[in-house]
Amino acid sequence: AAAAAAAPKEEAAAVSSSEGTKKKKKQKKAGAAKEEKNKKKRARDDDDGDDDEAEEDASAEAAEAARRAEAARAAEQWLEKNGAASASPSTKRAKADRQPGKPFSRVDDADWLAAIDNAKLKDNSYAGTYGDAGYGAKASEKLLKVRGKDFRHEKTKKKRGSYRGGTIDLGSNSIKFE
Repeated sequence: AAAAAAAPKEEAAAVSSSEGTKKKKKQKKAGAAKEEKNKKKRARDDDDGDDDEAEEDASAEAAEAARRAEAARAAEQWLEKNGAASASPSTKRAKADRQPGKPFSRVDDADWLAAIDNAKLKDNSYAGTYGDAGYGAKASEKLLKVRGKDFRHEKTKKKRGSYRGGTIDLGSNSIKFE
């Protein structure tokens, strides 16, 4: 009787385990189906977003093109109103103005030197301002020969050295602007 009672239990356990396996398989299928739906929905949403972004990009490009066209029209109107000859001559120089061996300069030195009234302001050198007896006369003499990248290195080396000059002048060298 015990063996007969154990047999239905085993059959019930086998049936219940197979039912559990079936349930698990169903749940997996349902989960996979939900996941597939979510993937499709996300893909659809992404596609919609791309369309919106593309539309925004196209409208931004159109607005930029319109703004540039408006700026071009305004520039043409300004040139017509003020005349093309009003452009400063320094903006476009003829190649004939160039002289071989003369360094490039955006500023015409002669015009600006003529505009300076005070003779002290025309000489911007150390010797012109402080003379040969000033604190930095020796450093100035050596640094005048240095050009380019090496200047910073040499300047730092001079600052590192101890002071060997004479008395330090405490006088004011300021100039009043008139």
